[in-house]
Amino acid sequence: MKLSEIKNNKKLKIEKIDFHGIKKRRLYDLGFIPGQTIEKMYSSVFNNPSCYKVKDTFIALRKEDAYKIEVSNE
Repeated sequence: MKLSEIKNNKKLKIEKIDFHGIKKRRLYDLGFIPGQTIEKMYSSVFNNPSCYKVKDTFIALRKEDAYKIEVSNE
C-alpha cells in the first residue's frame, strides 16, 4: 500500500522508497528507512500535504511524494 493512501493515526512500516538520487538520500537522512515505523498524524485540506511522524520527528510530505513510499502493517 502507498503512504499517501493511509488514514490519520495509523502506524505502518516503511517497505520501499521509489525515489532516486538526492531526494532519496534526503528522505533517508530524515529517517524514512525501510523497516522504520511511520505514523500519519494530520492531513491538510485535500490531503496535500500531510504530516507524518518518523523517529519522534514530524515531517510534511506532498501527496505525490508520499505515493512513492510503500508501507505495510507492522
